[in-house]
Amino acid sequence: MNTNKSLPSRYYHDPEIHEKEKRKILYRNWHYAGHVSQVINPGDYLTLQLCDESLIIIRGNDDQLKGFFNVCRHRAHKLLEGSGSVKSITCPYHAWNYSRDGELNHARNAEKMKGFDKSEYCLSGFQVTTICEFIFVNLDKNAAPLNDQADGFEKDLRQRVPFLDRLKPIQNDTGRPSTINANWKIVVDNYLECYHCTKAHPAFVNLIEMEHYQIEIYDIWSRQYASSANPKNKAYEFEEHATIQDMCFWFLWPTTALGYLPGVEALFFSSILPDTVDKTTRSGHWLVADGKALPKNFNDFMNDVLFMEDIALCESVQRGLRSQSYDQGPFMIDPDHSGISEIAVQHFHGLIQKGLGDIGGNI
Repeated sequence: MNTNKSLPSRYYHDPEIHEKEKRKILYRNWHYAGHVSQVINPGDYLTLQLCDESLIIIRGNDDQLKGFFNVCRHRAHKLLEGSGSVKSITCPYHAWNYSRDGELNHARNAEKMKGFDKSEYCLSGFQVTTICEFIFVNLDKNAAPLNDQADGFEKDLRQRVPFLDRLKPIQNDTGRPSTINANWKIVVDNYLECYHCTKAHPAFVNLIEMEHYQIEIYDIWSRQYASSANPKNKAYEFEEHATIQDMCFWFLWPTTALGYLPGVEALFFSSILPDTVDKTTRSGHWLVADGKALPKNFNDFMNDVLFMEDIALCESVQRGLRSQSYDQGPFMIDPDHSGISEIAVQHFHGLIQKGLGDIGGNI
């Protein structure tokens, strides 16, 4: 593959490639699921939809976080919805009951079945880990630990987010657009570069001093950083003496986006997850320091301006990639890795290609 050109257009709309991505990439790597404060007591749980897999993250009776497929071992009915707290897990279909540690407690009529062994029908599990109180899941039981794969990521996060240990998720965090009619990789591509910002995000570039914007790539993560910003701007104004005067966005392969913006002690954490080959859900939340509310002008800019601008861009690209006139485009990369460099997109495409391997055809 020509590393100076983007992935061929069929990578964004071919159902067969999408199925291979699920098997070879999405089901074998780490994804963000939530914050430990959301599952603090035994029985507290979250659910996550990862492509075709519904997942449960629950705090067990031993106070450890556990991951289970959200599927009853009897007839495959979904067990839990949303988030909450349970004393045990009871299937809504035939009432099979499981402990918070995934063991089958009760199956009606099982005592009359010769040779029925409840231990053979425990919930199927997967890996769960945490970094800085953030929860990640991986369906591959043999996958290497996240910190081993993302060398330096946790250290960088701790160094650049002084309010990290004071963060808690906003309760009832709603109002943010989440559905995008585009392939998940288009959404990641868009997030990973600011080459488009001057034209597409005029208020954002009035907020951030683009001459101080830099992009760096590492093993399976990348960082976009702007060291200064303008308190008086067209996006949202903030105090000149606010503790946060810079901006930092991170990407953690393959689907996690996180970062903060100037003027507000808050961090966004989101997962960019495919629903279908041409539909994506970007789910996640804001976490704020010391329970403070996000300023209204900040929320309005993020939800009604910046996110909406990016959604329109991604959906237009999805339509354009089906044109017979287009297959691949060049990466615009300068040697200084400036804020308009597309080096992080090139890095992401390389990881996609490595993950998929040889899929046949001209790549």
